[in-house]
Amino acid sequence: MSKTEKKVELTLKQEAEGKMEMMVEQHNELTQAIQEQNNRLAELRNMIVEHQGYMKGLDACEESCEKDA
Repeated sequence: MSKTEKKVELTLKQEAEGKMEMMVEQHNELTQAIQEQNNRLAELRNMIVEHQGYMKGLDACEESCEKDA
């Protein structure tokens, strides 16, 4: 193998490694973004459940007030 062929092979390998690093970095960024969104989704889900309980309490209070009136 000549020096030119080795240089081309090395350059192709370096290019492939660079692309791999870029793809892995994008993958990691997307994974982190998904995890953050999943955490936010869980928080929002809990807020919804809590608010449903609050609304049920208001309904029960309203019914109780109507019975007393």
